[in-house]
Amino acid sequence: MEAHLPIMMMWQNEETQPQSLITKRRQPRVFRERVALSSFSEMEIRQQFRLSRQAIEELYSKIQPSLERKTKRSQAIPGMTKLIAVLHYLASGSFQYCVASKFGISQSAFSRIVHEVVEALYNVVNDYIKFPLTSLEQRQMMAKFYAKAGFPNILGLIDCTHVALIPPAQFEAIYRNRKLFHSLNVQIVCGPNFEILDVVASYPGSNHDSYILQQSLLGNMFANGSFGDGLLLGDNGYSLQSWLMTPYLNPSTAAEKKYNRAHVKTRTQVERLFGILKSRFRCLDITGGALLYKPEFVGKLVIACCILHNIANTHQIPIEIASDLREHIACQGEYRQEGTHEGRARQQEITHRFFRN
Repeated sequence: MEAHLPIMMMWQNEETQPQSLITKRRQPRVFRERVALSSFSEMEIRQQFRLSRQAIEELYSKIQPSLERKTKRSQAIPGMTKLIAVLHYLASGSFQYCVASKFGISQSAFSRIVHEVVEALYNVVNDYIKFPLTSLEQRQMMAKFYAKAGFPNILGLIDCTHVALIPPAQFEAIYRNRKLFHSLNVQIVCGPNFEILDVVASYPGSNHDSYILQQSLLGNMFANGSFGDGLLLGDNGYSLQSWLMTPYLNPSTAAEKKYNRAHVKTRTQVERLFGILKSRFRCLDITGGALLYKPEFVGKLVIACCILHNIANTHQIPIEIASDLREHIACQGEYRQEGTHEGRARQQEITHRFFRN
């Protein structure tokens, strides 16, 4: 009996028992408490989601089919919870796991939800970001811009801003901009009321502003005369064209100086737009850290934020530019592009006709 005692004691240790003798205990599934929009006050909604309750509900009604997917699983995450969780993520620029925990979602599930909501927003971009195409819309746009500083025929203010990201290792060099951080160079056209009329978010940070405009659909439409006498206003990083007015580099007459003052006063609005956009959605500002997604998805995320900005604008939701927000970074260098003969002629015509007196 004594010879068999160690063997009997060994069998009493569950860790050494044969698999067939181990009784597995199934752990009960724990469901986290979901957070609903109704649990927030109107003030909290504006602070945490950058939209009003009405704006969120209207947006949700448009993208609900994409968020309320059919599933056989119980306790599926409600579509509205997905939307507000991602809105808070974009607005705060916080880490995924922090936002996921706050809204009762696992980090792995939230990672999928971010893609789901951003894709849903990206699919309705044409409903929220529109350049004026009809003659009536264009006349109204020109009148609003003219009322600001007397600059004629403006259809939009154009500039680029950089959104920091972690680049793919094999393409690291092309995402490094002139300020030596990695980014997308995002082209935005601004309207008279800080609305976003057009956005291009697919070019690496090393690409110059003027190159992006040349490659864009909007740039080609202007170059082909699709907008008649309509103009874009840009800084000296762009080439002076018959349809794109830049400032005089060395104004010598009173009319040229007056032209420059009107140009600067009007075009400064696009710089302010960048501050508003990045204050609303801190994920876009470098102070919120570099985005850890593939560049293609970063571009869609930027466009999603532009859509949300326009929705906030429509609902007249105010925003203060954060004091710790880094100013717009001009990464293209302090030099001027060569203009065309037609561009110089149009600039002189506008100067003599509208700014001579």
